[in-house]
This record gives sequence, structure tokens and C-alpha cells, in this order.
Amino acid sequence: MTAGLPCSTGTTADSPRQEVSTSPQSVVSSQDGNRSPPKSPAKIVDALDRRVLNVYDETPVSLAFNFIYDVLQFSSGRDKACALMQGYAKFASEVFADVDSERHWMYRGIEDSLSDGRKIFRLFKEFREVYKVRRGWSRFSVGAAGHGVVSIPAVCGVLDVLGHSCSFFYYLGDNLLWAASVGLVRSKEVPKMQRRIWQGLRRNGPVLSALGGVASVKRKRNWASIWRLHFAIGANLLLFYQAVRKLGMKSLQGPDDARLFHTLEIVGMLASYRVLLSKLKLAKASHARLGLLAMLAAACGVWTNWRKVRRKNCGTKSFALSLVASPAPPPAAAIKPSEQQQQQQQQQQQQQQQQPVPGEALCSEVSSLARTS
Repeated sequence: MTAGLPCSTGTTADSPRQEVSTSPQSVVSSQDGNRSPPKSPAKIVDALDRRVLNVYDETPVSLAFNFIYDVLQFSSGRDKACALMQGYAKFASEVFADVDSERHWMYRGIEDSLSDGRKIFRLFKEFREVYKVRRGWSRFSVGAAGHGVVSIPAVCGVLDVLGHSCSFFYYLGDNLLWAASVGLVRSKEVPKMQRRIWQGLRRNGPVLSALGGVASVKRKRNWASIWRLHFAIGANLLLFYQAVRKLGMKSLQGPDDARLFHTLEIVGMLASYRVLLSKLKLAKASHARLGLLAMLAAACGVWTNWRKVRRKNCGTKSFALSLVASPAPPPAAAIKPSEQQQQQQQQQQQQQQQQPVPGEALCSEVSSLARTS
């Protein structure tokens, strides 16, 4: 009989259902065994953190956004950024658009809007100039005491006092013009929001009448700005000369090199000086040239403000990888020192107690000197 003989499949005829390897449950269990175990939330966070580091921190994208963030950190930086766009609008109104076209008046509208908006950044700045005048006098007194009255630190202190005194009148006149434009101070020109309700002619109020009108205030403000540029350019020339004498013709010592700083300051001030001469009608210039000069002055100001933020370390920071995926080290209290380490610590404490304290030795020496004297 062949019923008891073994079959070719490795099973007997009495037990044909022992073929477990072909059942559906065994197939599923074998597939689950080949899969990798699921990642923990800490590893997922670590992988995402590395991805963000590769996409943002290690590409030029971070340089651009970090620079813009640092420039906009201070109100002076935001003012210079708006001045840069205002200068470009003035330049583009003549170069990139036909005269009296829609695009021409679009650029002129951008220029006027930015000019009005920048007045907010200069609001109440005259109060800051009072403190800066006092600070300039302190620099003069310290420079005169340390280097003499006729020295670069003392002269720069005097120029600082004179320059910020002119800045006080400049900001005062600029705030007065803003007050006249919104109706806080009465002027001949009707404010924009009052043109629907005002009928007939108007006269200047007592403040503007005493100062000669809006045009006279603008002229005096621009002259105050011219004189503050005189003093500021003189001070920067002296400081540049001092930096050249100290550093010589060496290569730049980085972005905060004193020679580079004062050079950019002088270039920006000269560009602003030429724009003011055109406003005072002392030297006319086209809109394209004035726009280029305004952009040059604003770019120098943007660089100066950016370096100020970097020196004060109040801008962007560098981010490190989070260590959530790595196991945390055990606390120090959980690590028990061995007996040998305890003996060494006791010996060190005994040696420290036997040695004299430096402060006590110094006090004993001073007291002995006092007694002998």
C-alpha cells in the first residue's frame, strides 16, 4: 500500500493541511518582518530640521533675507530703504517712461508718496539731537583733556556739537511742514482731507506767518541740512585721516574697517549735498541725475545701518540643529562617583584649606605697609 509512503512535497497523505508557508496569514507576517520599524517623532523632527538647514541656512536665500531683516531693524534703516526706492522712482520717471505718460506719473506718485511717508521716521527727532549736542560737548571735553584743545578728538567734538545743532533745526522745520500738511498748523495751502469742506482763500497762521510761509520754512530747513553736512564731512575727513595714519595702506580689516566706513560716509554726504544744491536752486540737475545721487546716498546709509546692527548683535542669529533625536545625557546627580574619586576630592579640599587665600595675603601686606609707614 502506498498510503504510508512519503510524498514528494515532504508531507504525508494523512496530514496534507500542514503546509503553513502558503497560507495568507504567513505571507502577511513575512512582509511585516521585512519592513523597517516606524520612525520616532524625535527622528522626524531631526530630519525636518536638517532639511530646513539645507534649504535656507546653506543657500544664498538666507543671505538676502537676513540682510533685509537687519536693514529694517532700526527706523533709520527703514528710512534709508524708502529713500532708495524714492530715488529709483525719481530716476525711472525720466529714463523708463515718456514725458506726461501714465507710467511717468505712476513713478512720480510713488516718489511723492514715499517722500510723505518718510516724514514719520523723522517725527520728534529734534529731541534726540539735544542729547547728541550734549554728547558732542562731552567728546570735546574728553578729547581736550586727553589730547589737547587743538587735536582731532577735540575738533571732532566741536564739529559734532555744531552739526547736531543744525540737525535740531532741520528736524524742527521738517516736523513743522508735516504739521502744516495735515492741518495742525494753518497754511495757505488747504490740506488734502479738507479740500471738500473749504471754500475760498486761506491765509497762513501766526506760526508760518512769523517764519515767512511754507516756502521759507523749506528753504531754511534745506540750509540747515547743508550746514550740518559741512560739519559732518569735516569730522569724517579728520577721522579718515586719523584712520589712515593708524592703519596705513594695509588691506581692509573687514567690513567694519574705519577707512571704509568714513569713505562711504563722505561719498553719501557728497551725493546728498549735490541734491540739496539742486533743491536750493543753486545748481540745477535732471531728475535722472538727482535720482542716481539719491540712490547712492541711500545705499551708503543702508550699508552703515546694516553694519551698526551687526556690531550691536541685535539682528539675525545663526540657528543650530536641534538635538532631539540624540539621547539626553544622564543628570550629574545620577552618576555616583567611585570611592577612589571621593578620596581624591577629599585630598584636594584639604590642600585648598591649607593654602592661604590671595585676598587675605594682599590685605596682610597692605596692613603691614600701613604699620611701617
